Amino acid sequence: MWVIRWVVAAIIILVILGFALQNTTQQVAITFIKGQYETGPLPIWIIVYTSFGLGMFLWLFISVFQVFALKGKIRKMRNENKRIRRELDNLRNLSVDNDLEIKALPEEASSSQLFS
Repeated sequence: MWVIRWVVAAIIILVILGFALQNTTQQVAITFIKGQYETGPLPIWIIVYTSFGLGMFLWLFISVFQVFALKGKIRKMRNENKRIRRELDNLRNLSVDNDLEIKALPEEASSSQLFS
């Protein structure tokens, strides 16, 4: 499996290098905020890779917050699970005999009243 991963990585790197080498002569100027900031002519491959890199960092930044939110949700669910397990264990450990004796007392009292 690791061989396939390396082969795919090598193909991706070759495609990226091929794109960069074919676009070395193309020059592009970028304008930000309606002409307030303008770059000089830059090779197009620098602009494409910079945009891709900034997008990856933005994705990483957003993903970090999502991971923290999911970890908090997992922690909350684990605590709820522990509470429910404790409650279930307490219910399992209740004595069935005590419950039967409590229910049986009113019946015995009524039958003893009939004989007296």
